[in-house]
Amino acid sequence: MDKSLLPGPSDIVMTSPPSSFQQEPLTPPRSNHSSSLKPNQVGQVILYGVPIVSLVIDHQERLCLAQISNTLLKNYSYNEIHNRRVALGITCVQCTPVQLEILRRAGAMPISSRRCGMITKREAERLCKSFLGENTPPKLPDNFAFDVTHECAWGCRGSFIPARYNSSRAKCIKCSYCNMYFSPNKFIFHSHRMPEAKYTQPDAANFNSWRRHLKLTDKSPADDLVFAWEDVKAMFNGGSRKRALPSSQCPLIVPCSLQK
Repeated sequence: MDKSLLPGPSDIVMTSPPSSFQQEPLTPPRSNHSSSLKPNQVGQVILYGVPIVSLVIDHQERLCLAQISNTLLKNYSYNEIHNRRVALGITCVQCTPVQLEILRRAGAMPISSRRCGMITKREAERLCKSFLGENTPPKLPDNFAFDVTHECAWGCRGSFIPARYNSSRAKCIKCSYCNMYFSPNKFIFHSHRMPEAKYTQPDAANFNSWRRHLKLTDKSPADDLVFAWEDVKAMFNGGSRKRALPSSQCPLIVPCSLQK
């Protein structure tokens, strides 16, 4: 290449002016890699046969919780949905005014709306499954156990045995220090003072708080393990009311790592 054609250090390279703002077309974002997702890119996800608008926020595809509540979960009250979301450890990300306007134009939110919480696709699956799906335990080996810890009071470590978890008060966690068995909601108030432990004031007792405090000991677990743990935590999570769905309306979003 002729080097005389290259711009010098003092040359000014002109670029075309940026075009005016245009809403992204309603096409599903490519999910093969996070770098392919554009900020505020609009898409569509099918949950239980119902199309839900998605929006890319912080390199993640998130769904509109209000739209899910008004369609799939319309037979449940705001408090039921809110309490279940908190119990499952799902945190909403509030969209900006610009993002809210995009959602309005996409038909996900009414014109009068002032704010909107967004949750990830995986979180939406978990929330909907806890209301609409069958809360059956995931298929795991009979001798399988989750290595779990909590940091309430002096903290503790134990083995959560899914095969023993057949009710909300089942004694399915074996303490790693004293070998006693506890139900999940009692285990978070059981602790052993170890030399390296730091005291943390525990929350007030309630039957759902364990789902927020009990965590996998492995800080970087495999996706399959995380999904199985989420499914176990969704069991016996309060309420048994389910809206009947036609057999053709089955969840169309299944994590690739769980497909057989």
